[in-house]
Amino acid sequence: MGKKTPSILYFIRFTFNICDIFLPRLASKWAINLFLTPRSAPFTKKGLKLLEDAETFEIVANDKSMKAYRMGSGPEVVCIHGWAGKSIQFADIAYALTKAGYTFIAVDVWAHGNSDGVDASMFDFAAATKVLVENSENVACVIGHSLGAASVSLSVYDGLTIPRFIAMGAPSLPNDILDSFRKIIQAPERINQVIKDACLEVFNRDFDEISMTNTIRSMSCPVLAIHGEDDFDVGIFHLDALISVKSDIVSIRVPRLGHRRILKDPEVIERIIEFI
Repeated sequence: MGKKTPSILYFIRFTFNICDIFLPRLASKWAINLFLTPRSAPFTKKGLKLLEDAETFEIVANDKSMKAYRMGSGPEVVCIHGWAGKSIQFADIAYALTKAGYTFIAVDVWAHGNSDGVDASMFDFAAATKVLVENSENVACVIGHSLGAASVSLSVYDGLTIPRFIAMGAPSLPNDILDSFRKIIQAPERINQVIKDACLEVFNRDFDEISMTNTIRSMSCPVLAIHGEDDFDVGIFHLDALISVKSDIVSIRVPRLGHRRILKDPEVIERIIEFI
């Protein structure tokens, strides 16, 4: 049985389509706002325990204060969550890392988790990645999940140096990313270009240029890409696209796991520790 569609989404779809017919410019602005506004998710018991066990500190990235977390001792492994995610999603990985002799470091990006804010962009994720890596003494690896992975790749494309990179459920195809968003709110195809134009106007960056199929080409360190074969948020073909532009990627296709379950799977976590 599929997930029940939230009532608010029905409202957004209905209202957006009416707005697009009679007030298309307003609909365009609304679409941009929706694209940049992450939904919130509840904190799990395991996640709350991680917050209790970890040291909390603050970083400033993109002129925004964000909550960050540190646990363990030894070489640091920086973990960047995805869109509408939070640091506690790495709880299982965090405890495995500390047990293996590493320091787990993560951040709740602006407008996510315990950090303030309402809207965010990929550039907030990339800025947070840069701050964490550059302020750590002995980074062993950077792990990114979903948009977090794409943001790590963008950081390296923009000049950041990292020793190893693990991409989990990484979205790599810009048009599919936009299509997926557009279909959620049942918006017309023109909204894809609206968002691309806004990216250039607001952030002075080309949407296709910052896509992972482009930025990953600049990655000179070892890369491990892990993707669930049952990922319905970011299809497995995104992994195929990454491999097609960077053939030296070590890839793992995990059967019967989706977009978030790969963060909890013991076998996946074992492969992560081995790669680091």
